Amino acid sequence: MKNIYKIFIAVAILTGLWSCENEENLMILKPQEAAFSIITPESGSSIILNEATPANTALTVTWEKVSYGAPTVVTYTVQIAANDTEFAAPVDVTSSTSTYSIIDVAELNTRALELGLAPNVESSIDVRIKATTGVANAEPKYSDVITISVTPYGSIETPVVTLYLVGDATFAGWNLNNNNMPLFTDPKDNKKHYYTGYFTAGGFKLLEKIDSWLPAYGNDGTKAVKRTSFEQNDPSSFPTPTSGYYTFEINIETLAYTIAPFTGSTATTYSEIFYSGSTISGDDNDWSQQIALTKSTFDSHIWKVSGQTLKEGNMKFHTAGWAKEWGDNGGNIFVEAGKYDIWLNDLDGRYTFIKVQ
Repeated sequence: MKNIYKIFIAVAILTGLWSCENEENLMILKPQEAAFSIITPESGSSIILNEATPANTALTVTWEKVSYGAPTVVTYTVQIAANDTEFAAPVDVTSSTSTYSIIDVAELNTRALELGLAPNVESSIDVRIKATTGVANAEPKYSDVITISVTPYGSIETPVVTLYLVGDATFAGWNLNNNNMPLFTDPKDNKKHYYTGYFTAGGFKLLEKIDSWLPAYGNDGTKAVKRTSFEQNDPSSFPTPTSGYYTFEINIETLAYTIAPFTGSTATTYSEIFYSGSTISGDDNDWSQQIALTKSTFDSHIWKVSGQTLKEGNMKFHTAGWAKEWGDNGGNIFVEAGKYDIWLNDLDGRYTFIKVQ
């Protein structure tokens, strides 16, 4: 009987050890030991970015595939950093499950300026690939590092960016591409962005690019936080404790922000809003044509019209019969020729023209 009991205990211990070992194996997924390399471009390549061709391909990066020893989806992130900083502050450029990435001129220029590269000066940056998988406790693996030269364009001033709302308090929800509403940039200071509008109870964050979580802005309770890498902690949302209208302001350079319930007077709800001007006809004496904007179903004071090809000239927003109009401090709005998505907020009269590539 004693022997049977001892055998039972031994079997129980071995079974427990086997279970723990297998549980550990299931939880920890290690990548291949062999290094993986960037195939293109070659280290030492040089790129001069041209402001006139923002949608052109600036850099095509290809790399070897990484194996985690089990069937799993691997995500590859192209990271750049200032030369010889050992990626102390990496900037994520693109993420993909493919083994290549095509980066356009505007994207690379923006990320180069984020690193602090001087405009119109040739500078060196380091490039690597970070491989990760969604399995818990899986270890990331990094490629070898190449160094390339980049000459960005622009000025030392903050580059113009459009910020988009995302979050359960917004029309888009947490969707990265669901007609996300933009903030309105101060025309005299592109570091400042504003939004006065309706939010449901919950919170929101800000995106710099549709379809991408990087860069994104949240807050730490005292100031805004710009997240440029998945290695950074995910900041909290900007809170909207109850449903209603709020005024939000942010400076993307100082990261100061304010959010408060909207205290303006009761606003008129309009049934129609149009824009007119020489941007349609090409003749500054012909403002007879008008294009209707579409009212948001989420916020009755936000209006949009998509894909408008405008001629260089002047325009204004207005109601039927011009009973109410919105412009640049009461005057005309000058617009450069191009194709735009146009947004108007009739609460505060702010507007934005977002170029469509």
